[in-house]
Amino acid sequence: MNLDDLELELRKLPGVRAAGFSERDDMLFVQVHAGGRDDPGDSGLALQASRIAARHSEQPVAVELVRWREAGSGVSDAPSAADPRASGNGEGFVSIEEPAPSAVATEAAPEPRLVLLAVLVFPEADEVEVHLTRGGRRAIGRASASGGPVAAVHATVEAVRGFSTLLPYAPAWARTIETSSPGRFLVAVALYAPETEAYRYGIAAGESEIDAAARATLHALNRILALELQGTLT
Repeated sequence: MNLDDLELELRKLPGVRAAGFSERDDMLFVQVHAGGRDDPGDSGLALQASRIAARHSEQPVAVELVRWREAGSGVSDAPSAADPRASGNGEGFVSIEEPAPSAVATEAAPEPRLVLLAVLVFPEADEVEVHLTRGGRRAIGRASASGGPVAAVHATVEAVRGFSTLLPYAPAWARTIETSSPGRFLVAVALYAPETEAYRYGIAAGESEIDAAARATLHALNRILALELQGTLT
């Protein structure tokens, strides 16, 4: 595998400005930076990058797409070259994070994203609780703790339904990617919408597999939830 060739091919994609790579635990993590006037926006750029990376690698591939924003007449500073594995979650995973445009927050405008308040495990009751909050409201989801990380996904989705009546996604799977650091777990999750056959993926680190799985679920859903909670979901 030649990473120079992979980078050259990725940079030929419209809007791509840079690419970074990291190999660990038999997986290739790729971070693609895109933006500017030639960025085609939602045109399948993440999927194209994922397919290109898969052709160049004999290992499973995780791709993260980071978009830049233009501010005024100039181009905003590039995001820091973060380790791509911070958002890799498994074979064929594509994570798209689009930083919101800068805006002056007002006191009257509630935080559009849900916030993870607590993840509680009760071994004697075989139960995991996920507590979410937003703008003074709070919702709790519960699931059987013996289910492992995917139980936290179920509990988180149940809690999310306390805020979203339109959520079409259900838990598909949860996978622990890394446990090498003491007290630090990296978990990837997938959620599936049966009606549209669409998937959403998320990845996050936490102090336990359960905690990381709950955070990864929010990572997968928060962007689409923000649109709904702001009343602009289409």
